[in-house]
Amino acid sequence: MLRLSTAPLLSVDSMTGFYKLRISSIVPFTGKLVDITFEGNGKQKLIVNLENGILDGVRFVGCDLTQCIPPKSKNHLYMEQVSARVKNALVKIDNDPNLSDDDRKVLVRSLRKLEDMEQYIFNTAHMKKIYGDVFVERFFSSLE
Repeated sequence: MLRLSTAPLLSVDSMTGFYKLRISSIVPFTGKLVDITFEGNGKQKLIVNLENGILDGVRFVGCDLTQCIPPKSKNHLYMEQVSARVKNALVKIDNDPNLSDDDRKVLVRSLRKLEDMEQYIFNTAHMKKIYGDVFVERFFSSLE
């Protein structure tokens, strides 16, 4: 169940006539988010407190997460400088003779999805369910 603890303000955009939400403070979420994509324009700040949330299959695309409070669960990992880390990881992976072609393809595909992100929140337990322990370990070691 997803709950909003504060009521956002509703206003009408004078140019379009559409309603828009204006949030004056950080919005706390409690509960489990499953297969949700937060999508921004590359500069939009996601202002949300996910401290008491669980993110399963949640993706962030074009969002600035600097104002976001990540889940406090040990299974969640907040990472900064993701774009630079991905760039370095792609070079490491390309030069790794221990990777099979199939493993390399999956790893590169997963990393490329993060190329434009500066911050990201990963649910390591959810990733392990989907990809397995070995892949997840390799994925995060490539981002170091």
